Amino acid sequence: MCSLCNWGMVQFWAWLDPLCYITYPADNWPWEYTSARCIMANAVQWVLTAGIIEESFKFVSLLRLRPTPSRVLQGLERCRCSLPFVPKGWFMRLADSPLAVALCGVAAGGGLATTENFMYIFSRESIDKAFREGDLESAYGRIAASFAHMVWTGYAACGLAKWQFLPEGDPARPRSRVQYLLPPICLHGLYNWCSTLQRCEAYEEVYQGQLYKSDGCYLPPTWRMVFKAAHTVVMLLSFYWWHAEFSEIAGDEEDMDETIAGTAQDGNGAGGSWWSQTVPKGSIKALLKLLDSPDISRHPIDWSWIAGVAWFGPFVFQHGGW
Repeated sequence: MCSLCNWGMVQFWAWLDPLCYITYPADNWPWEYTSARCIMANAVQWVLTAGIIEESFKFVSLLRLRPTPSRVLQGLERCRCSLPFVPKGWFMRLADSPLAVALCGVAAGGGLATTENFMYIFSRESIDKAFREGDLESAYGRIAASFAHMVWTGYAACGLAKWQFLPEGDPARPRSRVQYLLPPICLHGLYNWCSTLQRCEAYEEVYQGQLYKSDGCYLPPTWRMVFKAAHTVVMLLSFYWWHAEFSEIAGDEEDMDETIAGTAQDGNGAGGSWWSQTVPKGSIKALLKLLDSPDISRHPIDWSWIAGVAWFGPFVFQHGGW
């Protein structure tokens, strides 16, 4: 459904302006660079297409999460529709802690990114380039884009977790469950915009017996470097915002264990990060049982791999990733 909506919007933009649309901002191509009007229109098109459609579809999948078993039962009572051979309320899932909601957001982003990877990497054009020219740009470009999808939806999921678990009136609680969705929409659109305008499509033509060639770039070299730098800024900002929100929810692992142990002893959940005070008692007991299992090994979270991708990905794999 997401792919169909994206395809429909691409056709709509192409119908509005066949020389300047979302995947082809080339009103003066191949002999002149893209006009300022077309550049700005391309930014709006990316935000309204990939930004809104993809981020909304990923976020909608998180709305079926319920923070407590009682909320699941309430959903079952409100559900008036049923399908043959399908359990009533099959779409609801229990996520009984803010951390569970945040991780579901990362997983949802990774799921859509995986689907996109198959579409881009195994397209006819990508296969021809890979086997005939040894060009693996399409595959490489998906690495940074996959992480970007995960952090965008992960950021929105952090806002949803706060909305679900923080009490009303708490200053840290978002006003609505979709409040954290706008930044990922804008960042996604800008990410694709910066990637698209860095492209070059070589062109040659024979006119009156003479061969004319053009590098077919949408922008001059200086502006391509500007957009490459902007591409990096968007990626770093995406990781930074998600890391800040996710760290607030996850907290330091040692502090988290101490808080959980204290909660099990006195039952009031005092101290520690905000999420530890909102986890239902049943999940606290289950988590304690899991942590006491000899099969579970706990290690501090290491974010160095994320920092490496954030710094390296946009420079090395700047193309693709729509």
